[in-house]
Parts: sequence; structure tokens; C-alpha cells
Amino acid sequence: MAHLAGLNVSNYARIDRGHGNPTFHTLIRLAAVLGLEPGDLMSGFSTGQLPSARDDFEVGVIRPVR
Repeated sequence: MAHLAGLNVSNYARIDRGHGNPTFHTLIRLAAVLGLEPGDLMSGFSTGQLPSARDDFEVGVIRPVR
């Protein structure tokens, strides 16, 4: 799969395990290999399924929340 999509195997493995953060370009390449539309890879997800943020920031605020 990684080779067909033109990805590094270790990068693909991180994505496959749910630890990677693929770019939109990578999602398009993976979808093409799978014969899907890119949106099909994203359906059914919500913000509640996102991992916790690395930094605590408020929307519209540049500085970290203390």
C-alpha cells in the first residue's frame, strides 16, 4: 500500500496505526490507491474523536492558556 501510494513505509505505518498526521495530499494518494474519493476516508469522524491537543490554545488567541 505504501509503495503504491508513493509513501515511505514507516510514515504509512504511523498513519495505519493512527499515530500519523497525513497531509491532504497524502490522503488523496491513499484514496486513489484504494479506489475511493478522499472524502470517503473522512466520513463519520467528528471533533470528539480528535486526540488531545499538544498545546492549550483558545480560538482567536495567540498566547497559550495558563
